Amino acid sequence: MAAVLTNFLDTFRDLGMTSALVRQPSLTDALVSTVFWLNCILGLILPLLIVALSVPAAWFFHEPALGAVLRVLALVFLLNSLAVVPTAILTREMAFRKINLASLAGAVMGTGVAIITALRQGGVWSLVFGTLTNTIVTTTALWISYPWRPQLILRWSEARSIASYTLNLSGFNILNYFARNADNIIVGRYLGSISLGYYQMAYTLMTYPLANFTYIICQVLFPAMAQVQSDNARLRSAYIRTSGLISLFTFPMMLGLTVTVEPFTAAVLGKRWLPVAGLLTVFAPLGLIQSLATAGIIYNAKGRTDWMFRWGIVTSLVYVASFFIGLRWGMMGVATSYAIAFTLLAGPTFAIPFRLIDLSLWEFIRSLWPTFKASLAMALIVAGWLAGLRRIGILNAPIQLASAVTIGALAYIVLLYLWKPPVLQALRAILENTANPLAARLASYVP
Repeated sequence: MAAVLTNFLDTFRDLGMTSALVRQPSLTDALVSTVFWLNCILGLILPLLIVALSVPAAWFFHEPALGAVLRVLALVFLLNSLAVVPTAILTREMAFRKINLASLAGAVMGTGVAIITALRQGGVWSLVFGTLTNTIVTTTALWISYPWRPQLILRWSEARSIASYTLNLSGFNILNYFARNADNIIVGRYLGSISLGYYQMAYTLMTYPLANFTYIICQVLFPAMAQVQSDNARLRSAYIRTSGLISLFTFPMMLGLTVTVEPFTAAVLGKRWLPVAGLLTVFAPLGLIQSLATAGIIYNAKGRTDWMFRWGIVTSLVYVASFFIGLRWGMMGVATSYAIAFTLLAGPTFAIPFRLIDLSLWEFIRSLWPTFKASLAMALIVAGWLAGLRRIGILNAPIQLASAVTIGALAYIVLLYLWKPPVLQALRAILENTANPLAARLASYVP
């Protein structure tokens, strides 16, 4: 219940100022200090807003304990505001090791506090104290990693220099938040909690590569592209190579899931979740396209968040309308209607930011075709394998899934060796240039 409010307010956390500092060609002490104090002001306003809303929220959810939970969680926003500048500067310098070590320290300490509190019958407060500890440790570690101290400078002229960028980016983030959560609200309101449970599970599986693979790569790609923001040739090259590397892993993952939805659902989730299988036949191919949802980096790197915000208005309206259109056919109708809307908008969603770096949509599709071809061939082989198992009477879901994954992985590797898509060159170069001896050895096996 607390997350409903805090997740929404989190979209206002830094108003896009982190990205603004990362992409600035040069930083001055005046700008950095101004951003720091603005975030401190924001870090005071948001907690006060949460405290003010804590009592109405407790009344709305009929849960008296919610008020106290929200008042403690308000401290998280204050602490996060102190971490904005160190995070931005470390990201700008691509010092991801320091950022990740700080995050890891916070996660370990926060999890430890949460477990201890839970074992002491702390209930929901185990999650609250764990989150608070995580934030305190992470923020402290970031300040230790970046020994910068703010000056007493707060100039509105400096704030205005990045205002257009940050406000448009914040506007897009808010629109994107509502567009990505409107379907949950609509399904839960009109179809009930059981349908919402199935829908959320399928949606989570669809966005798995986006949340756990693409997002991580984008954290590195954005500051790298920001450093060469005026060189379109290098931007195109970096974007195409990165998209190719993403597709090398996410294309076979999502196409493989598409043809194994039934044994996957039965073996991994359990038979009670079988309705998810139908939703995954729609969502899994969509996840393939969404795994390449990195076009926002181009807007950010080129400083055209105004374009991103305007297109975000269009896509958000279309997506929400598609949810209502599909509602009459149940959760499958909502999923299918959304998939159709997303697919129809995919072309301009990529083509518009591509204009900023002189990249044609056809050139982008052509660069991904070799990986898609290998992934599609692998999926057809797996589909044939599963059909053969059913014909001879092997219906055990774990056996079907395990054998399908094995056959699929081997087929995909063989196809990559036979067809040698150009993306393997980028993969080999990355492996060869790492300090990890295992990765360097693995590079020798990449054709």
